[in-house]
Amino acid sequence: MMKHPKISTLFSVVAIALACLCLGAPSAGAQEIKARFGTSLPDSHPQTLGARKFAEIVEQKSGGRIKVTVYSGAQLGSDQQMQAALRGGTQEFTAPSTATLANLLKEFGVFGLPFAFANEKQADAVFDGPYGQGMLAKLAERDLIGLAFWENGFRNFTNSRRPIVKAEDLAGLKVRTMQNNLYIDMFNGLGANAVPMPVNELYTALETKAVDAQENPFTVVQAQKFYDVQKYLSTTGHAYDAQVLIASKKFWDKLSAADRTLLQDAAREATLYQRQVSRELNAKARADLVKEGMLVNDVSDAERKRMREKLLPVIAKHQAVVGEETAKEFFAAIAKVPN
Repeated sequence: MMKHPKISTLFSVVAIALACLCLGAPSAGAQEIKARFGTSLPDSHPQTLGARKFAEIVEQKSGGRIKVTVYSGAQLGSDQQMQAALRGGTQEFTAPSTATLANLLKEFGVFGLPFAFANEKQADAVFDGPYGQGMLAKLAERDLIGLAFWENGFRNFTNSRRPIVKAEDLAGLKVRTMQNNLYIDMFNGLGANAVPMPVNELYTALETKAVDAQENPFTVVQAQKFYDVQKYLSTTGHAYDAQVLIASKKFWDKLSAADRTLLQDAAREATLYQRQVSRELNAKARADLVKEGMLVNDVSDAERKRMREKLLPVIAKHQAVVGEETAKEFFAAIAKVPN
């Protein structure tokens, strides 16, 4: 028995429509995703500029399907509080200093060893090479996913009492430090009195003279307006500070393979931008800080060498803390990069 032509046509139209619906249906990994990225520093700082660039790239690559909202200036808490939130799965992204990550994974303390890097070129080569990428992979042990190393920059001292020309000038100064045992030992080893506290509490501590001094790259000094409460800036360059773009492993494990790749690609692009901006703004910030009335003095290479010699017991202690093999491989990776 032949089918009526109109019925056959109707079946064909329905079949085609159903096929189109199936082809156009979103896959399991194509759902809309919302994520929060918290930073500890203001909107003008390269850390937050990098976070916003990451969010922009992610939205562009996903066609608006993945939206990352940036909360700057410690709105979501201190670096340590945000790391805890990532581990608990209540926040998705942040970019803390390697120094605060060392409280979770001791090996990360190796990056803060004083006077380790000669310049940014060495740092990039180590962080982007096998050594740095191997360290990122270790973060999964602490329920974090390491995506990239960002730059904060070389750290310098500011204080309200006197220029730091030689190591002895640090004697007796109450210096705010990150909540990290290496940094506490470093400044105590130079004769100062280390006072650990989060950066978002620092301005008030300097203003009220609870501490005399602090140490950070130029961009942090400018972004946090420490020039209002600090007169002297001395270019000790005693440590290179890297930040780490990290994601919550609980969040990451729920993503499709395609979305993980998308976020990794976005992280690589944002890293190139973040480092470039950090270097440009650090160079500009020094001149701006002079205009704001800070007295800047360059510490000589000979004096920086003396400071390192005074810190040899601290370096030895913390090489043992991070693991002698970890430290040995770190310095070997640096040695492979020409100055």
